[in-house]
Amino acid sequence: MKINKEQSIREILHNHPQTRVIFDRHGLKGCGGTEGPEESLRFFARAHGVELHELLNQLQQVIDDPAQAPAAESATLADSIYRRFFKAGIVLTLSAGAFWGALLLLQIGLSQKFTAVSIFDINAHGHAQIFGWVGLFVMGFAYQAFPRFRQTSLWKPGLAIVSFYLMLSGIVLRVVAEPLHIYWPFFWVGLLASCLEMTAIAIFVIIISRTIRHSQKPLSSYEYYIAAALSWFVLQGLLDFFHLYMTTAALSREELLRQVSSWQAPLRDLQIHGFALTMILGVSQRFMHGIYGFHEIPRRRSLSLLLTLTVAVAGESVFFVLFRRTGQHSYAGLMYGAMLMLAISVAALTHPWWRGLWGVPEDLDPEVGADRSDRSFKFIRAAFAWLFISLGMLLFVPFYNLLTGQTFSHAFYGATRHAITVGFISLMILGVAAKVVPVLNGVDARKLSQLWLPFILVNLGCGLRVSLQVLTDLIPGAFRLIGLSGILELAGIATWGVGLWRVMNATKRRDELSAKDLVRPICVNPEDKVGWILTVAPELLVVFEGFGFTLLRNPLLRQTVARQTSIRKACSLMGVDEASLLAALNKGLKKDPDRAPSLFPIINPGTAQASPQQGGSR
Repeated sequence: MKINKEQSIREILHNHPQTRVIFDRHGLKGCGGTEGPEESLRFFARAHGVELHELLNQLQQVIDDPAQAPAAESATLADSIYRRFFKAGIVLTLSAGAFWGALLLLQIGLSQKFTAVSIFDINAHGHAQIFGWVGLFVMGFAYQAFPRFRQTSLWKPGLAIVSFYLMLSGIVLRVVAEPLHIYWPFFWVGLLASCLEMTAIAIFVIIISRTIRHSQKPLSSYEYYIAAALSWFVLQGLLDFFHLYMTTAALSREELLRQVSSWQAPLRDLQIHGFALTMILGVSQRFMHGIYGFHEIPRRRSLSLLLTLTVAVAGESVFFVLFRRTGQHSYAGLMYGAMLMLAISVAALTHPWWRGLWGVPEDLDPEVGADRSDRSFKFIRAAFAWLFISLGMLLFVPFYNLLTGQTFSHAFYGATRHAITVGFISLMILGVAAKVVPVLNGVDARKLSQLWLPFILVNLGCGLRVSLQVLTDLIPGAFRLIGLSGILELAGIATWGVGLWRVMNATKRRDELSAKDLVRPICVNPEDKVGWILTVAPELLVVFEGFGFTLLRNPLLRQTVARQTSIRKACSLMGVDEASLLAALNKGLKKDPDRAPSLFPIINPGTAQASPQQGGSR
């Protein structure tokens, strides 16, 4: 039986369960749950960086000679490690992140001044967004996807779980302790929280580095971006600890303002441009090409622009501090040059994608089967639009100050930050998760919501926030509506988060439903599933083996593909006489089940009226 590139992974696994080991070798490993994803073989090859012809040959060899197929690996902790990170990220942004931010905006709007809220409340909220929303999603995605990009296994998944609890504990303690730092126990709790976060970051960097090294493959250009982003992640963690200590230990308002005015902006530059932007640009080079069929960025171009991007991030941070410390305008000029270099680097790197994002659909690679109507694509397209809006606003900062006669506009600068944090970074998280999570859980995204409501709410909220915040410099009445922007963003993220949570629970619910079907039948029928029969009557495994079903010795196979394959289908695939197998199975079923050890509870056959298939309950 021949397979082709348009067949879905789920169909291939259902008809040829022995092929799972080949898919796992190339990074499937838990993707799609026990049944496999609905994506085509062509999509899988492109997304996982596998040569399609070679993959077809490997699969066909195993199909033609099932006895030669090696045993598939059992499911591991790393197969669904992303879920706890994503769920925690959703909870944090809907509480200390977007929800708290919306409350702070309402307070600002009512008082009609940005200084109406405590800097410690603002920083705690911002920390929840950067570490809890962005940080946890990046860590979860990296643990799940990076090993698959390299076609290897995650190094020390148990240690990765430790990093999750360290990071989550640190974020929660930090968010609580920073606003309450005036009470001395919370001052030390805040510092402890920062240490927990730095430990989690260090573990995360070590695990990803060892995973990449373990694959023993040369680094791709996008992986240098990941390495640079991880370096920024560590550096900003150290600077964050320093900034937290200096602000919470400040003995006077003047000392506090001096610390904030000198170090707050560089810290955000390292977090937003250094860590988040560099990581997203790196992953996008793999994701945009493999998933959506965008043009691949040439290696030389990618690496040279990484160098200029890194110099730009370092420059805008260092020269800002020097300018604030010395007051020399030459440093301000160098800082502006670094910001200009940053914008040019981003524009030059992403230029090959512009036509695919906003131009003609034909610019996308038709071999990928990319669809611009895909529910995630609009998020990606809008995110890059917001990225360039934010960079344009950043370059316009000194001119805006001159036009308005201000030394520095907190309103305009804050609007610039919001355009990139919510407009670019958050929309990229929403879009990538909307694309990846259904695939990982074996859910057909075409049957899910198109996510227009959260898309509209988040973009509308971000647009109102950016525009109204700028207008507060000119029209005091703009303060009255600024709180609405936070509510819209919160509603959009909440709608998206609930949907994503349900998708992540889809596989778990299917497994729970299957676990209920443990009633031992009176007799075996042709439409009974092989995996179900072996669950309630494990002693029948020897009967299947006697008819040539030796692959069923693999416990993973029994719990995955065999649970979806009927006895009739199995007989047809293996060329086994159905009547003979049923007779042997029913003969073995009548024996005392207590003679065969089982890990599953078995209800007394006298209490069961029929198999689930007979009674129509399954």
